[in-house]
Amino acid sequence: MRDSSRILIEYFRCCYQADSHDLSLSNIARLADDRRVFFSERDFLSGGELPRIPLVSASAAQLAEQVDTYRKERSLIYSLFYISGELPAQLGINSKRKLCAPLLYYPARIYCDEEYFIEINADDIRINFPLLRLILKPDTDTSVTDSFPVPSFPLDSAQVAAIGRWLAENSRLSGIEEISRWPNLQAAERYALSNSSTLAVSSACALILADRSRGSRGVLHELRLLNKIRSLSTPLKATLVVHAENKVT
Repeated sequence: MRDSSRILIEYFRCCYQADSHDLSLSNIARLADDRRVFFSERDFLSGGELPRIPLVSASAAQLAEQVDTYRKERSLIYSLFYISGELPAQLGINSKRKLCAPLLYYPARIYCDEEYFIEINADDIRINFPLLRLILKPDTDTSVTDSFPVPSFPLDSAQVAAIGRWLAENSRLSGIEEISRWPNLQAAERYALSNSSTLAVSSACALILADRSRGSRGVLHELRLLNKIRSLSTPLKATLVVHAENKVT
């Protein structure tokens, strides 16, 4: 039987990796053009209409090469519902903060089968919780994000409507009705990458090679090492045992 301590370490690693803090997703407008591909017309993947779609882009081969080269530092994601605009200046911070980030995303992969295709991990739809906390109405407790409607695959109009109602009630966004266009998509240049200062959400969709945060990479690396070493230290074992006992009680 596998050591229970190592099972806990692997559990912690998976949880940490699944958390949105693993990726730097506050302003994808800063990324180089060859690290993002916006789609037009329709979102065929999130709704389960197609299992894969061709990547019709002049930089498809270059993007595929980057995914392979920087797999430890970056992560390929299929993202949708872009929130863009400026956050009001915070106390002690004079400059406003620019946002251009997806609300939902899936881990994705790109592969070549005569031409380049992308497919998503439909079992792993993720919510950008750090972004949600940034766009809450003033004086709203961040614990309200616990009530955000958790989407499931395939995404449908009822789930999107529930997300829209939550945003209308809890966020400072404008133009929330625009997400009801989904699965039809809005032009990236006009919405997600616009220079508008108004904080709004759009039915935009993009393939992004996102940076992993440096702190997250370090934590994940340490957890991987812990899972590989032959013998864990006595203090660490004791800490894990206490944690397991607390979870049980």
